[in-house]
Amino acid sequence: MRAAETRLNKLLAEPDKKFSVPIYQRRYSWTEKQCSTLWEDILRLSDSPSNSGHFIGSIVCYQQNDEDMPGEIKEKVVIDGQQRLTTLSLIMLAMIRSYEQMGTEGKRIASSIKRQYILNEEYSGEDRYKLVPTSEDKETYFAIVNNIETELKKPSNQMLDNFNLFCEYLSGNEDILPKIYSGINKLDLVYIVLTKNQDNPQLIFESMNSTGLGLSQGDLLRNYLLLDMPTDEQKKLYNNYWKPIEQDFGNNYADKFDYFLRDYLTMLEKKTVKMGTEYEEYKEYFSDKKLTKEEMLKDLRKYSKYYTRIYNCVDEDKDLNNLWKELKVQQVDVANPFLMQVYNDYEMNIYNLSKDDFIEIIKTINSYVYRRYICGIPTNSLSKTFAVLYNSIDYNNYKTSVIASLQLLESYKEFPDDEEFKKAFAEKNIYNTRLKNYTLEKLENDNHLNGITIDGKDISIEHILPETENLKQYWREVLGENWKELQKDNMHRIGNLTITKGVYNSQMRDLPFKKKLEVPGGIKDSHYRLSNDIIDKEKWDIEEINKRSEHLAKQAANIWKYPDLTEKELKPYMNLYKQEKVTYENIDHLPTMNKQIQKIYDKFDKDIMKLDEKVTKSITKHYIAYKYDYVNFAEIIIYKNSITILLDITPELVKDEKQLTENISDKGSWGTGNVRVKVYNDNNYEYILGLIQQSLDNERESN
Repeated sequence: MRAAETRLNKLLAEPDKKFSVPIYQRRYSWTEKQCSTLWEDILRLSDSPSNSGHFIGSIVCYQQNDEDMPGEIKEKVVIDGQQRLTTLSLIMLAMIRSYEQMGTEGKRIASSIKRQYILNEEYSGEDRYKLVPTSEDKETYFAIVNNIETELKKPSNQMLDNFNLFCEYLSGNEDILPKIYSGINKLDLVYIVLTKNQDNPQLIFESMNSTGLGLSQGDLLRNYLLLDMPTDEQKKLYNNYWKPIEQDFGNNYADKFDYFLRDYLTMLEKKTVKMGTEYEEYKEYFSDKKLTKEEMLKDLRKYSKYYTRIYNCVDEDKDLNNLWKELKVQQVDVANPFLMQVYNDYEMNIYNLSKDDFIEIIKTINSYVYRRYICGIPTNSLSKTFAVLYNSIDYNNYKTSVIASLQLLESYKEFPDDEEFKKAFAEKNIYNTRLKNYTLEKLENDNHLNGITIDGKDISIEHILPETENLKQYWREVLGENWKELQKDNMHRIGNLTITKGVYNSQMRDLPFKKKLEVPGGIKDSHYRLSNDIIDKEKWDIEEINKRSEHLAKQAANIWKYPDLTEKELKPYMNLYKQEKVTYENIDHLPTMNKQIQKIYDKFDKDIMKLDEKVTKSITKHYIAYKYDYVNFAEIIIYKNSITILLDITPELVKDEKQLTENISDKGSWGTGNVRVKVYNDNNYEYILGLIQQSLDNERESN
């Protein structure tokens, strides 16, 4: 390795020298912010004493031969510093363009700058240019040098934009030109040259901490796979494998390749891989695999194809693509390591996996994730579940073994069954979930060839019981004395939601139920199937919302199906997948509460435990149980924005003047209590604590 401190103008002025950015390097990507910062640094430097300089980092190059041969172009392959070097060249080209417009003397100065820092005038082809950017950028760069950039049909936009930015900085300001020229001539850098036989360029590349845009895990991997190779081999591998990978990702390459790399390694290692460690994990995993670089690239290329079909929803198979769209709406990225492998088995026709079976596996995963979301089960276990799911496959019974694996999961990994799912679906505040549109679209489009999309313009979500804060008298009378709490608890449930043409949504607002139905073009005239069980109703109250919620919950259970494997089909896998019985010492597995609800929960938890010295507490999968002599008298179910308190007391025995409680003996819940109180704030804290005291007293008396 040869390293020396030098000035930029001295480095570029050396004759017969060409700095080439290799084909596999990322394209030019400096933004306006970085360009303007460098510009300001150069301007400030122009006012400093003549002998002072400004350090701009390092330019690290690689050359195939240990010695430069006389009479030949001295090519240096830039492996770090290309963004900075390209930007400075663009500044000088903008200076040249400005000087060329300033008469004979200006043209002379422009010619001098070009000859010293931009061109090797005695050479032809690419050797003529002192800087040769990467393949996607060099055509634009050469066009700027030759003043023909307006003829480009597909320019490198970032490069052209930055060149025009510097031209704009110089436009109409001749006095600034000498300052910029002076500042550039004071730029110091460390110039490092590595040779193949004497250095390990990749190790040095990894250790560099350059300014500018930081290196991604993909940048490190690409250099690792392509750097230490003859130029012809680099081009072949890049064009055959890496370039198609970039094309797979399209505009998402810069943002999403590292995520793919993480999922690819998770797939290979059957363990979750942390973001930011992918490159080191990759090297370690393949260190003893004895694969060629081409074999490694070929495998990456294969799985990037599956990944981008899934993530970008660009599958040529319409049936599969519709399923990928559903998974994307649900944000099920954690399933990608598993799905990529199964996709490979399907496409390569391994283990006779049919399209129908592949589709059934995807649908089951979709249902598994959706049911858990509706039931409020934390998602932090999903990445591990899908990382190891492929290990459970019985290749002689592929589909059944996958579905059995999911159906047999227990505890915090469970696949909620129909009873649990329907209860949660009917009670959930669907409207304020991120999946509200998806949920209503699936219900409306169920077994329908021409589906709708809720976009808020053509089609909108309508609250039958209005969500208006100042509810009209008609609706207050329908709900009764406790109308405010009842409206709050029920207006966003699935049973109170339907869809209408967007233009009519504002016309209905808080109209009485009958008038709302009759709005021309509204609920009655919409012909949406979601409204079929509304239009013939004589009234709309909590009873009707409950009935419709339960009806739609049954439909939802049929859309997002629970596996229907028989005991005979499950039996071969029961011992393999039997989960350990989990005990809980804290509530970390339960939903994370907002600050207000957390404070209210903590207060209830503390005060309930003080009600009697015999009170004990048990934390289960779904709730916290409070016991007297080992028998529940109350349970708390936690949600993000509320808590639900269940009381183990006969509903008729509860003295509740404020009517905050609800009889759920015919509905059921995760807890054992038949009386429910929903808590959103601390307005009735002492009163609700008194209700809990009643349940405790009832339990004490029964002992």
